[in-house]
Amino acid sequence: MKAIVRGVSDSFEKALASYFGSGPTNVDEAKVQHSAYISKLEELGLSVNVLDSDSNYPDCCFVEDHAVIAGDSALITNAGHDSRLGEKAVVREVLAKDLELQFMPSEARMDGGDVLQFGDKFLVGHSSRTNKEGIEYLKEFVTSRGFSLNVIEVPKASLHLISICTSPMPGVLLAPDGWFDTSDFPSDSEIIWIPSEEAYGANVLPFGRDVIVAEGYATVRKKLEERDLILHPLQMSQFRAADGSLTCLSLLYE
Repeated sequence: MKAIVRGVSDSFEKALASYFGSGPTNVDEAKVQHSAYISKLEELGLSVNVLDSDSNYPDCCFVEDHAVIAGDSALITNAGHDSRLGEKAVVREVLAKDLELQFMPSEARMDGGDVLQFGDKFLVGHSSRTNKEGIEYLKEFVTSRGFSLNVIEVPKASLHLISICTSPMPGVLLAPDGWFDTSDFPSDSEIIWIPSEEAYGANVLPFGRDVIVAEGYATVRKKLEERDLILHPLQMSQFRAADGSLTCLSLLYE
């Protein structure tokens, strides 16, 4: 499996933040945490392509937002915040070497952080960063490739869908109690509910039985270990302060 990541910008302290944190406070610490993230991906067998950072884009390390990958194709998105639109050019250039690209029209806005592949389905969040035009275009993209699409309203307290809902193992979703209803999710999914105060810990990054988790979420850890998963905790404090999570920092594809 391949991963695209992008270095932490020297201007990272100016990153957008209004949900989990009020902004990063230590760029050097963020770079250390980012290096640990890359090392963990490599330890788990991924081939990691590290793109240069750009001080013009404080949020540029969050590469996930610029594409949705389905099989051998990638949909290049238009990020939901205007300040981030210029970040996608370098990501697009790299993906074009391996995947067939499709592009959203200008009126469609979407952050990849609102999209989760879940078996033969894609879940997409309707959020402040992903509009209805973006969702309609995504639907066309995934259904033409044999997937179905489930639309979920993202709670106003969260930036993105997968900030607070990911899949640690096939058929299973991890989500904070009180933020969603069971009816929000596909009927054939199993939900592991975690306490609301551990919402940030619901963002995990699985590779088979190996699952990368954010350090410091005891209930998340307990519930996943009960499933016989092997957990790899990483310190994410500086990225949480910028409303970023584990999944935000990479684009993954075969």
